[in-house]
This record gives sequence, structure tokens and C-alpha cells, in this order.
Amino acid sequence: MTDTHVHETGSCPACQLIDGIDGLQDGKMFKLGHWRVADEHVRFERMRAVQDRTADRITGFAGSLRFVYIHLVWFGLWIAVNVGLIGASLRFDRFPFGLLTMVVSLEAIFLATFVMVSQNRQALRSEIRAQVDFESNLQSLIWSVHIGQKLGLDINHIEELCRDVVSESRETR
Repeated sequence: MTDTHVHETGSCPACQLIDGIDGLQDGKMFKLGHWRVADEHVRFERMRAVQDRTADRITGFAGSLRFVYIHLVWFGLWIAVNVGLIGASLRFDRFPFGLLTMVVSLEAIFLATFVMVSQNRQALRSEIRAQVDFESNLQSLIWSVHIGQKLGLDINHIEELCRDVVSESRETR
């Protein structure tokens, strides 16, 4: 997308209408990098490395009820062993369970890191989706104006209505 193309309006009446939509009739419809609508899933999967997929799997598991149940059993056994319910000779971490506290703290540090890695990737995925939506909207705009122009519709009137509706929708937020 480093390659910048300026799309000249030329003699196409619909392109001239698109040029004027932004309020500036400068003979140039778009001044964007080369754009195309691509499959968002393919773009996203290409960007994921092995460690990224691993972080996603860990985060997915840590966010499940299975993870909670495993921890309930683990904590229950740890406490049962260390208060002497299973046998006094098996005790290795006396109350207040300092070793358990340290292990759980380390686990929390790593899980928080995996969650942040996964959130960063989800943000990247959202950016890719937004770009695909933007590209699709550009294509729709071009097609709509060309079709409307061929049908003899008043494109400027329609564009004014669109601006009013968008403005009103922004005010109601």
C-alpha cells in the first residue's frame, strides 16, 4: 500500500459527481494508496506467528470453566494436603500457604501477559476489518454513484440527504 494512485475524474459524469461530493471539485476522486477488498481472515492468519497462536490458545483455555474447575480441584487438594487432612507427613506448605501464593502470583503474571498479547492481536484484527469495511464502502460509493447517474437520479440531492442523516445520527449519540 505504499504505492499512491490519484484517480482522475476524466470525462465520466459519475466520477465528476463523486469528485464534488467532498465539496471540492479538483478533478481528483481519490488520493489513496492502491486499495482492494481482501478476505479479512486470510490477511489476519498470515500475520499470526506460532507464539501468537499459542498465546491465543492459552488465553482461550484460561477463560474457560474447565480452567476454573481444574483450579478448584488443585487448590482443594493443595489445602487438604497442607492442613494435614490427607496425612501430616505429606505437608510441604504450611498455613498461610506461602508457596501456593507464590505459584498463583506467577501464574497470574503469565496469564495477564497472554491476555494482553491476545487483546493486541484482536485490536489488530479490528483494524484490518475496519480497513476492509472502508475499502468496501469506497467500492459501494463508486458503484452507487455510477448506477444513480445512469438512472438519471439527482446525485447531489441524494448526497445532501445522506449528509443530513449522518449528521443527525451523530447528534443523537
